[in-house]
Amino acid sequence: MNMQEMLRHTNVAGSFAQCKMGIEREGQRATLQGQLATTDHPQTLGSRAYHPYIQTDFAETQLELITPICTRTTDLTNWLELLHTTAETAMAPNEVLWPISMPPALPKDEQDIQLAKLSDPHDVAYRSHLAAVYGRRKQMVSGIHFNFEFDPALVKQLFDQQNDIPDFGDFKTALYFKVTRNYLRYQWLITYLMGASPTSEPGYFTDDDRPTKPVRSIRNSHYGYTNGPDVHVSYADMPHYLADLDRLEAAGTLSQDKEFYAPVRLRGGHEVHDLRTAGVEYLELRNIDLNPFSPYGINSAQITFLRCFLLTCCGWMRNNPQMTG
Repeated sequence: MNMQEMLRHTNVAGSFAQCKMGIEREGQRATLQGQLATTDHPQTLGSRAYHPYIQTDFAETQLELITPICTRTTDLTNWLELLHTTAETAMAPNEVLWPISMPPALPKDEQDIQLAKLSDPHDVAYRSHLAAVYGRRKQMVSGIHFNFEFDPALVKQLFDQQNDIPDFGDFKTALYFKVTRNYLRYQWLITYLMGASPTSEPGYFTDDDRPTKPVRSIRNSHYGYTNGPDVHVSYADMPHYLADLDRLEAAGTLSQDKEFYAPVRLRGGHEVHDLRTAGVEYLELRNIDLNPFSPYGINSAQITFLRCFLLTCCGWMRNNPQMTG
């Protein structure tokens, strides 16, 4: 199956305009002096457990702004502006949403970093586990998660042009695995273009294990928030992918599947293992730093580039058992 040839016979331009996108923008609340905020999640925003657009992540100070699904870049950036304005309006007068992926100045004692005060005991226990395994400081790194789904009409056109994979759901899953493999192969380009965490504020590094000079992205290096070197997962296909996650959980290397912090997540439901029945519905790109020169962490040019890059990943030639090209 030659994917490049198939794309030439497909209405890519029309379908590309209907790709679905969503953004999760993490960010720390900080004081005007550049210190980590000590206040609780703004009460005027309501329950962060049920709010559809503004929640908290690991820490009580770490906001997560979640846009709805959009097909137009302008709609996506408008939503980000609205959510950012709403969040900052609800915050204390002397607080801002920190514009950089690396956190503001952190307290000397990491126990002073407050875990998110959630009502669900399972969520609290999970954050306590992360704090114990990775340390609270590394959890304070923030970024952009870019969710992307190809237009179903485009996927259907590609499916109709081939005979190698008879089931549409299996074809769609194979397509997303192919795109993921190519994205991971060339993720260095995304880090080169969108890496924006070259240094850190006081309190992030507490020992000599740190960069000796500015780098493109501390967040995407081993100094950032990553799994240990013993975590390896295959992207050859769905069975290998899920089998490796099962193996890591069974060995206790990961407490649950969502502890796998890859640059790309394959999404098909609320939990990773929902992929077994739902297949892959969309991709979540997780290696994008906050853009300090954009008021909302990412700009329209970056979003357009990511859309084009993912379509390019769809067409690159690469051999694999189910889809060659």
